[in-house]
Amino acid sequence: MVLKESIKEYIQDFDTTNCFGVSLTLKQRVDYKSINNDISSQNLKHFLNVLNKKCFGNSFKRFNIKLRVLPVLEKSSNGRLHYHLTLQNPFPDNPYKFESMINHTWFKTNYGFRHVHIHRNINKGWNDYITKFNTSDDEVDWINFNS
Repeated sequence: MVLKESIKEYIQDFDTTNCFGVSLTLKQRVDYKSINNDISSQNLKHFLNVLNKKCFGNSFKRFNIKLRVLPVLEKSSNGRLHYHLTLQNPFPDNPYKFESMINHTWFKTNYGFRHVHIHRNINKGWNDYITKFNTSDDEVDWINFNS
C-alpha cells in the first residue's frame, strides 16, 4: 500500500492545465483474443501515437513533441478493463476539435470500445480520482506516461 500512496503523491504534481479527463473503455475480446494489461497498453500506445501525429504532424517524430498524458488502467467491478487519462488538450481555443480527434482515433483502434467520456474542466482532483486504486489490478501505465 505504501507504493500506491507514493504514486498518488507523485501524480499530484502532474500539471492539469489545458487537460481533459478522458475515460476510454476497451473491447474485452477481439478475434478470440482476450484483452490483458499488455494488450491494453499496446492499444493505448497506438492510440497516442496516432493522436500525437494528428496534433503535431512530423514534429511528433522529428522533435519528440508529445501530448502530456497520465494513463491509469483500471478493472471495474464486473472485470472490464478501461483507462482514465489526464490528457493535454493542444487546442485550448477549440476543445471540440480535440474531442472529435479523441473519439475518431479511439474508435479506430483494435480494442477501442464505444464508451468514451471526456471531461473538459478538470483539476488535480481528477488525478486523485483516477489514482484511487480500488483493486490490486489498477495501475498507472508507465509505458505511456508522459509529463
